[in-house]
Amino acid sequence: MTPADIAARAEVARRLAREAGALAHRYFRREIAFTTESKGPQDFVSAADHAVEALIRERLLREFPSDSVFGEESGGEVGTHVWVVDPIDGTINFVHGVRYWCVSICYIASGERRIGVIYDPSLDELFWSVKGEGAWCDDTLIHVAARDRLDHALVCAGYVPRHPLEAHLALKRRLHEAGAAVKDMGAGALMLAHVAAGRFDAFLEPHMHPWDASAGLLLVAEAGGHIHPYPGPAGLVAGGPVIAAATGIFDALERLALAR
Repeated sequence: MTPADIAARAEVARRLAREAGALAHRYFRREIAFTTESKGPQDFVSAADHAVEALIRERLLREFPSDSVFGEESGGEVGTHVWVVDPIDGTINFVHGVRYWCVSICYIASGERRIGVIYDPSLDELFWSVKGEGAWCDDTLIHVAARDRLDHALVCAGYVPRHPLEAHLALKRRLHEAGAAVKDMGAGALMLAHVAAGRFDAFLEPHMHPWDASAGLLLVAEAGGHIHPYPGPAGLVAGGPVIAAATGIFDALERLALAR
């Protein structure tokens, strides 16, 4: 994989994230009617998710036919060169008309995250990164916050019903007792992008799927933050726990997150 190959893929990913976000936004504004189905407790999928993922999949395979695509809604193969896609991260916000959701695309080569793109159509912000080239919001280089005290930190703690509720509440209690402000905005990929941009000081969740986590983890790492090793021992498809934070609070946050 040459630098030119990576550059070409990064350019396509940035352009495609905007195109996919524009389509998703038409659904969000109800310019295109759509239905919603439940995949489980507070776990929704809409016709918009399927349509946006189909667009991304078609474009990527047309541009790079030797790559594979692994998406939240339609699955796919996880090959040596794979695009991991969440067409709409934050679907529960999306279907309720809440403007906190995004499109997430990550390119992984031989197990290494190489390109991460997260697009927020509501604010028209494109977060993107190429490994070794920093993290960006549109044309502006971004960096994690210079936070060095947990009692001054704004931390996002993600929760979905498949996580053990008591463990989540215990973690929130530990964070509050440490003095942190704790939020959950409902779209893990976008929260990770906002950690990379220094808007949140940290994000953690006991388990994330690769389509939710991959692009944002690259952004945080390239923005100078620290991340807990991801995925877990079961590999990419299985996902794993996510801890991503400003350097100055990472160790303290990791201890709290992993405490039993």
